[in-house]
Formats: sequence, C-alpha cells, structure tokens
Amino acid sequence: MSTESLLEKPSWRKPDFLCYSQPITAANEDSQGYLVLFISGNPGLISFYEPFLSRLSSLLSSSNSGNARFHVCGHSFRGFELSPSTKQHEGPFGLEDQIEHQEQLLTHHVKEYRDATGRIPKVILMGHSVGAYVLLELIRRHVAAVSKKDVEDFDLIGGILLFPTIAEIAQSPLGRVFKNILPIPGFVQFVGAIVRGLTYLMPMEALKSLVKLVTRFPEYAAKTATAFIKSPMGPRQALHLARDEMKIITEADWNNEVWGAATSPGTNQRDTINWNLMVYWGKEDQWVADTTRDKLIEARGFRGETGGGLEEGKSRMEIDKDGIPHDFCTTIRMSNARLYKMVTEANVQSFNRKQSQDSY
Repeated sequence: MSTESLLEKPSWRKPDFLCYSQPITAANEDSQGYLVLFISGNPGLISFYEPFLSRLSSLLSSSNSGNARFHVCGHSFRGFELSPSTKQHEGPFGLEDQIEHQEQLLTHHVKEYRDATGRIPKVILMGHSVGAYVLLELIRRHVAAVSKKDVEDFDLIGGILLFPTIAEIAQSPLGRVFKNILPIPGFVQFVGAIVRGLTYLMPMEALKSLVKLVTRFPEYAAKTATAFIKSPMGPRQALHLARDEMKIITEADWNNEVWGAATSPGTNQRDTINWNLMVYWGKEDQWVADTTRDKLIEARGFRGETGGGLEEGKSRMEIDKDGIPHDFCTTIRMSNARLYKMVTEANVQSFNRKQSQDSY
C-alpha cells in the first residue's frame, strides 16, 4: 500500500502537486513516517523541481536502515496552477497569501497522514529562494500556535533553506533593478497583458522551442516555463509576488526559537532544535547581496556540527563552492550532486538526531 494515495487529493494533480512516497510494507509498517514538505521559489511552479525531488526521494529511501519512511511532497504556489482541472481563484496572490496557503497544506498533510495511519509524521521543511522565507514564517507561526495551544503539536524537527532570499532582497543585484520598476503603477498588469498578447496565438511547441533557445533550459524546465507563460495569470502573478517580496523581505527579525532554540514542550518536546536548521547560500547569488549573506552568517550561523551550533539561536550555514546557480531547479548538472548529498544528509541527520533524542 502506497501512502501517496493517503496524501493526494483528487484535485491535486501534476503539474501542481508532487508527492514521492515509500510504500508501507510488512517490513516497515512500524517505522516512523517523515513528511518532507518542499516550498518553491518564485515563480512558484513545483514542476520545475520534479527531477530534484524525485532524485531526493530515491536518495532518502536508500539512505536509512528501514527505521523511517520519507514522503517528499510539494505544491505550486497559489495563482501558479497549470492543471486544467485546478479551480482558478481570483488573484493575483501576495506573499502573505502564499504563507497562509502553505500553512494550510502542511496542516492538511499532517492530519491526513494521522487519520490514515493513526500516527503523526515528523516534519522537515525545505524551502528554495522566497520559499525559505515562507519556511521560517511557518516555523515561527507553528511555535507561536503551539505555545498558545491553538493547534495540535507535531514534530517539526528540521528546516533546510536553499539559496534563501530572507532579508534585504531589494539590496541584491537583481533586487536593485526590480525595486524601482515593479512599484510603477500599472507595470505588473501591463507586462502581464503584453506577454499574454504576444504568446496567445503562438502554438505551444513553437513557444517551447523559443524558450529552450533563449534560456537553454532542459526539456522538463522548458515545458514548465512554456505552460507558465501561456497560463492566464502566470507572468502577472510572478511579478505581483516579486513586488510583494521587495516590500516585505527586509529585516531578518525571527527570534531564537526560529533560528535554533528549543521551544515549549509539546507532543514532541522540542519543535525545532538548533542543529537542525540548515542554510545553504549561493556564492554569487544575484538575488542575495553578499553583505546580507555575510551579516546573517555572522549573526546567526555556524559552520560544521559543533562549536557555535551549541549556541542558542545559531543555525548551520554553508556557502556553495561548486558554482550551483540560484535557479538550480532549471538545470541538470553534475555539480548538483553535492547539493543532493548535502540535502540528503541534512534530512537524515534530522531523523537520526530525533531518534537519539526520543531514546532518552
């Protein structure tokens, strides 16, 4: 029996929802379930990450001794849906809308798993780019809700931030450009209408060939980008969200409970533990200023598994050394092997440390 059927609603279909689940068998039916919820960047199309998440799921399945079952899932942001069967909502949607939506999805997945198996999964969040900002907000809101007993406590044991845009995005190289043009009245609507008009009559295959020529995207990414460009809301939604990011993502004002301190006791004893928040920075990220990155590493980071990581409010942080781009999800490169290795180890370390903690 595959838990994919337990986690997937009929309205959740590719390309707007991805879920890779290990089947429940007699050999692993007593093992702990781990929900890895992936939160995309902008544009919020989860199908950009299909090869990455598929490969990650395979690595996680082969990296543990049978004491855990990993379920890797992710959804497109609101307003970015591509499936014809997906109900279209009024939009466009801002950053707060996306945070609330991902919070609802997380709660749903936890309850769905509990109702189907009688157990509560332990949760690891992963976020890319602005998805990392959403991730930190989900941790903050979960901790606050648990302390007030507004929600059922569940094990939120780890967070992995990939090329995060979590502070001063307007000071980044590309942010300095967009912060000046996105607020222009009517700009977002105008660009959305122009893109829609230019591509409306163009056949899908012809547009995809043009996208591949201009961007050098591999087939899967070109297909996703083409569907995004042709969608009724796509470009306008992406620009609307980007404008919101410029206004909202300024200071990294999360407290120690988010960055690395133990939280109030619940069913899990500790929702987030300091050495289970991992941040992976780009070396020359066009969406993150070097000064912003370096300040956050100085204030909130440590490197390696010991030392500074024992300090309250510290998180493990690394800077990429392999030239992996911010938009790694649109490329297929051998250098991404180190990214897979790092993410897999971070997930497994969350699992192993939680197992050790529960044994006391």
